Amino acid sequence: MRPIQVIFIVLLLFVTSCATKNIDSSLYEHFSNYALAVNNNNILAKSTHFFSERLLNQANSDSKNHSEVAEQLLYKQYMLRQFNNFEIIKDNTGCLTVNGYDNENLPLSFNLKYIQNKSNGLIDGINISFVNSASEFSTSAKCPDETS
Repeated sequence: MRPIQVIFIVLLLFVTSCATKNIDSSLYEHFSNYALAVNNNNILAKSTHFFSERLLNQANSDSKNHSEVAEQLLYKQYMLRQFNNFEIIKDNTGCLTVNGYDNENLPLSFNLKYIQNKSNGLIDGINISFVNSASEFSTSAKCPDETS
């Protein structure tokens, strides 16, 4: 092999060995999978597929019974119709904002934080913002700790 080929191979190996595993698909895809997969009958059984251990521990410590935990984890039921969404992923975390309307056609936003867990993104923080009008919808992705 020529020296230039050896240098190229060494550089290629170096670059690929430094690559880190990040959240591997869109956050909105993760959110959509959650929204389609869970319901009142299976949310507790499927919760570890969609929520981080930290968030589940927090929900369990804040609630007195399983029905309260299930209600918290089924936050998706607040939104009847989605309007738009924005996401940002940085390394092993990401933020997703989903804007939409409730059953009374009032505007609200979900602001979600995702973390990487193996090959899956898990929801690690949830904020539901009830806004006065659609003009107050966020135009960028926000994590729960970025909302007021």
